[in-house]
Amino acid sequence: MATGSGSGPFPARLAMIALLAVGGGVAHGGETEIVFDRHALREMGIRTVGRNTRGLTFEHTARRDAAGTPDLLNIETMTVVGGVIFVEQARPDTAQHACPAAGMDTSVASGRRLRVDFGQRSVAATLYDWELVPLAEFVQSGSDALFTYMGVHGQYHEAFADNLAGFNLFVLDTFRSLAAPSRAHLLVTTTVPGYTESRSVTKADDKAARKLVRWMRSSHLMFTDFDVDFVFRPEADALVIDGEPYWIAVSGRGAAASIDRRFDDAPATLAANPAVFGSAFRLAKHAAFFRYLQAECGTQWQALQASIAEARPALDLYTVRTRRMPYAVRR
Repeated sequence: MATGSGSGPFPARLAMIALLAVGGGVAHGGETEIVFDRHALREMGIRTVGRNTRGLTFEHTARRDAAGTPDLLNIETMTVVGGVIFVEQARPDTAQHACPAAGMDTSVASGRRLRVDFGQRSVAATLYDWELVPLAEFVQSGSDALFTYMGVHGQYHEAFADNLAGFNLFVLDTFRSLAAPSRAHLLVTTTVPGYTESRSVTKADDKAARKLVRWMRSSHLMFTDFDVDFVFRPEADALVIDGEPYWIAVSGRGAAASIDRRFDDAPATLAANPAVFGSAFRLAKHAAFFRYLQAECGTQWQALQASIAEARPALDLYTVRTRRMPYAVRR
């Protein structure tokens, strides 16, 4: 995000929402619409889209050199993306783990439905349905940028413009401008697997959020995976993907652009809001894995796309009406 700073007290209305939401049911299969309390959104400083949907979506792919290395500091990217951009492709840890088969298993709970088969060994990827579907659409599009906020209002890649994953990207990118960033996920009153199971926020969470907000004082930030070496492998019953995204603070434009600072303390970032940043880390890791399949394993990628499409009616998806998607932060 381009502008804004600070944090504030936990809005009382959000505390009430948290208490009321504990008893909420969990949907199993199909699309569940998330409705936000308008008063709580205002107290957090968030304005929703309303009728002003013009320019809500965008698409951007970073320029790459002859070797395929992306340039995040070129003028085209710098003038469009002040937000979340993932550009890297994962790799297998060994040749024997190259091009695994991947597909959906709807007989298990969300968060373990993406199965990856390494020969006779099948493992589960930790990616929830509400993250997986838009992420696969995003990777298929060939775009790099997921979200941007260049001082006027937020813009989403089309895959994230009407769902919980998109809402979370908005919260991540505007983290320093929110009234209570460590509690921003409590705006979601629906019980969502992988997002709202734990509604307690500790003093340590608040302290970590303040630390991150202080670092985010620079005007042009990106949450990115640039130059991260994502390496995947099967381990026990899980798909493990090493590598974490991080924050960079950028200054200047054109040839004078440079990375001033980076915040790559993954534990500290996650501690600032485990729900918000936990989802972002999962998106980054699996975007890199999906890009590997797409680029290097065409048959497996097409099979995964078909499997997702077939399983979609049974997946737990959480949508947001366009007019209720976060649009700007004004306090």
